[in-house]
Amino acid sequence: MIARSSTTSALAVLLMALFAVSHGSIFVRMADAHPFVIAAFRVGIAASVVVPLALALRWRELSALSRRTVLYSIGAGCFLAVHFVTWITSLQHTSIANSTVLVTLSPVWIAIVMTIVTRRRPPGQVIASVGLSVAGGAIIGYGSAGADTGSLFGDGLALLGGMCAAGYLMLGRLARRDGVSLLSYLALCYGVSAALLWALVLVMDLPITGLSETTYAALIAMALISQVIGHGGYNWSLKIFNPGFIAVCLLGEPILASTFGLLYFGEAIPLATLIGAPVILSGIYLGARAELG
Repeated sequence: MIARSSTTSALAVLLMALFAVSHGSIFVRMADAHPFVIAAFRVGIAASVVVPLALALRWRELSALSRRTVLYSIGAGCFLAVHFVTWITSLQHTSIANSTVLVTLSPVWIAIVMTIVTRRRPPGQVIASVGLSVAGGAIIGYGSAGADTGSLFGDGLALLGGMCAAGYLMLGRLARRDGVSLLSYLALCYGVSAALLWALVLVMDLPITGLSETTYAALIAMALISQVIGHGGYNWSLKIFNPGFIAVCLLGEPILASTFGLLYFGEAIPLATLIGAPVILSGIYLGARAELG
């Protein structure tokens, strides 16, 4: 049995991680930079923290990793890069509420992929999950279509970002099942993702200097708070809580992010999102439960 003090501490870490990750969209809005630059800074700074630690503490493990584990980690890094590019870009075209709700659909995509891969008849939870998610997404999409084409485009990017997040999570799980430590996996994944994003920024000759102090502060905060503390806290909490409990806690992210958007920027939550979001979150919950078995 886990000691009460350990559970309390882990719950505090998990809540702190949720609070940190939920500020990610806020930092994006504060940063006056190209979405690709924002993504490159977020992952690049995070990589600059974990890669040196892995080289110092896990060099022997890194040098002995199997080819399969390395490929899984590289693939996860590629998905992570596209996830951040699409999601961050979506925030420039649609509301924080729409973006954060739609991007968190990854458990639903994972449940669908696992059903296809295993070639088994989808359980009732998966069918209900997909049905609720499609219904909720249609409600939000209808509201965005009634607003302007830019909002609908942003919603589509957020959906794509959620699909890429699903790929990142699935490949990451395969890599971790091979026995690689969390630090070594994150070093490979973040390193690959950062390299891809910075290569994209340099090839496109996007400005990375001369940005405002507020922008640089937001970029650093996004990397250290949302990525290192937020995502790191989620991964650490897995030592105490089962993935199902954490998946349910993640449903608080779009709720908190939407609330922060209202408090910080006065960004009202669209009526269609107020109606569709609970439907989607119910679908995500069922998808997470189905995917976890």
